[in-house]
Amino acid sequence: MGPRQNVLPAPFPLWLVLARTGDVMLAVHNGLAYPNGFGFTVLLRRRRAREGPGDDPIHLWHTVRGGEIPPEALRLGIQFGDGSKATVFDGHRWFRTVERPEGPVLIQRGGNGSEHGWELGFWAWPLPPPGPVAFVCEWPSEGVALTRTAIDAEVVREAAERAETLWQEDVSQTRASGSGYMVTQSVRPATPPVEKPQA
Repeated sequence: MGPRQNVLPAPFPLWLVLARTGDVMLAVHNGLAYPNGFGFTVLLRRRRAREGPGDDPIHLWHTVRGGEIPPEALRLGIQFGDGSKATVFDGHRWFRTVERPEGPVLIQRGGNGSEHGWELGFWAWPLPPPGPVAFVCEWPSEGVALTRTAIDAEVVREAAERAETLWQEDVSQTRASGSGYMVTQSVRPATPPVEKPQA
């Protein structure tokens, strides 16, 4: 579900313009590698101002549940060298299962937006196998055709070897599960008040 919190990630070079028209620009940057996956940032700019919640292409990532994807939705995904892939429309499925996914997982993790732009963080699991790592996008309503731009997975894998473990995880506080990490809080009994001696 996300990177381990006890790891200092290592950066890798990433700056790809996936799409650019007179009205839209979409890029990925800020690559960060962890031992179990990698993160990146999506930068989206649109000439036309957003016209209310229904005109938010990001909102559609969380509302489309199978079936046909509307042309107003920005399609975004990754594909590894072995052919496995994940898209922004898959992420919600992993929140409803404890089983370990077989293929890659792509999940949006935070970000911000305005009338003309968005900057969004993403988590991709696991580390890619040798070969290309492709970033794929399509946005029919904005005239963006299916586009595939790739980097070499070795760039990500090499950076992952430079990631540093800051401290060992406390197994009494963190329990691994198939869907990520569940954090529990240990509660200590309250200390009874000390009675003041009578004067």
